[in-house]
Amino acid sequence: MTTTDSTDHWCGAADPPAFARWLADRSAGCGAHLVPVLRAGRCPSGHPAVEVLRPPVRALDEALDVVGTPTEGVAVTLTVPLLQLAARARAGALELGVLSVEEIGVDEAGAVLVADRPPGAVPPCHDDPASGTTPTESVTVPVGRPTRSPWDADGSRQLVLAARTVWDRVDARTPVRESLDPVLDAAVDGGADDVRAALALVLAAAPPRPVRWTRPLGALFDDGSTAVPGQDARAAAASTAVGTAAGAALVALARDLVERGIPVGSTRRLPVRIALVGTLVTGGLVAAAVGVR
Repeated sequence: MTTTDSTDHWCGAADPPAFARWLADRSAGCGAHLVPVLRAGRCPSGHPAVEVLRPPVRALDEALDVVGTPTEGVAVTLTVPLLQLAARARAGALELGVLSVEEIGVDEAGAVLVADRPPGAVPPCHDDPASGTTPTESVTVPVGRPTRSPWDADGSRQLVLAARTVWDRVDARTPVRESLDPVLDAAVDGGADDVRAALALVLAAAPPRPVRWTRPLGALFDDGSTAVPGQDARAAAASTAVGTAAGAALVALARDLVERGIPVGSTRRLPVRIALVGTLVTGGLVAAAVGVR
C-alpha cells in the first residue's frame, strides 16, 4: 500500500463544462469516500485546473487479500459506499469521472476511498516557448495517469463491479448471496433503480462491521521459511494447512487450560489461578530460605 499522501494535478482542457461540474460536486462536500480537491484554479492556458489529494490506501484487491474471507458485516461496510456513489452517479446527482480498479482503495481505518479521474481531464499544460508549440497544442493528446489496468469511462460501472468483487469473497454458503448476486449483476449495466435495489439488499444483509487488519492465524506460527520458485502448489498448500492446524491446536489447548484448569491425575483439574498463586508462594519461600542461609 502507499504510505504517504500524494497529489494529482488535472487540467480540464478536453471538456471544460464536464470538468467544472465534477469540481462543483467535490467543492459542495462530496462526503468521506471521494478524494478531496485541495486547490482549484487555472493552468497557464486558462483552462480550469485542480490539485487532488491522494491519501495512503490499499487497493481493494490487496485489502481483500489481507482481510481474507470477509464476514457479511465487513462486506456491508465496504460495499455500501460504493453502491451509494454509483446510485447517485446513475441518477445524475453526481458527476463521476473515469475510474480504474486500482483507484478504489481502503485506508487504514477501513474506509473506502474512490479517486476518479475528472471527466475531460488531461495532465496540466505548461507554457514552453522553446518547444515552438502553443499551450493549446500541448494538451491535444491526453496522456492518462499510468495504471495497471485500463480506465473505465463509466465510473459507476466500476463501482458496482468492485462491490460485486467484495461479495464474491464472502462465503458462498451465506444465505444473502443467493438473492444478492443476481441483483448486483443486473446493477452493473442497469439504471439507478437497479443499483438502489442492490443497495437495499446489502443494507439488509447484516449490520456493518469494521475492517480489521489482522494476520491469519497460520501466520502467527510461521517458521519464517519461504517457498522456493517452482515448489509444487499442492505441497505449499498442505504445508500452510498443517501450520494453521497446529496453531489452532495450540490455541485450543491454551483455552482449555484457562477455562477448565490443569489436569491432576485422571479425574481432577487444578484451576490455573491457584496453580499460579502456589508457584509464586513457593518461589517466595525458597527465596526467603536461601536468604536466611
